[in-house]
Amino acid sequence: MIRTSIRRISNKSIPYEPIPKNKYNAKRSQFNFKPQKSQGLVHNPPAAIIKPFMQTPNIFLPPNDPRRQISTGPSQNFTQQDLEYMPVLREYKPKGERDYSITAETITAIKNLRASDPLNWPITKLSKEFKIDVKKLSHFLREPTKSNEDQILSEKAKRKQLWLRNEY
Repeated sequence: MIRTSIRRISNKSIPYEPIPKNKYNAKRSQFNFKPQKSQGLVHNPPAAIIKPFMQTPNIFLPPNDPRRQISTGPSQNFTQQDLEYMPVLREYKPKGERDYSITAETITAIKNLRASDPLNWPITKLSKEFKIDVKKLSHFLREPTKSNEDQILSEKAKRKQLWLRNEY
């Protein structure tokens, strides 16, 4: 309902391309035709706006659309000097971005504190002291796994000898 009213308000300067729905098997159906793509920008919004802050970008709005006045708020009235003194509300950290602020000296200091008095310096206290995530600290403080390759190879050789002698 909202979608159709929005389409009525806006003009047809930017085309809208609906994707045809196939109620049959998508792989084997004769209905499975490929729609012809039009040149240029095409705005194909979802059926319902998922989050309230999601909206149609201004680039896709026609010049006579009433939503242009709604979206142009006081953010354009600020000068660069005003923006410099405003606090950052939420710092953006992309998922999977590495943190290179932890140095080798920090890790050795953490290990020395943990080795000197493990009861006085639990991982949670160390994480608060050095401002490092608990998961990262547990990664740094884990003991290296012992390499059992020689033992595994000797066991394999023994099993092979037993197999060759028909002793299982």
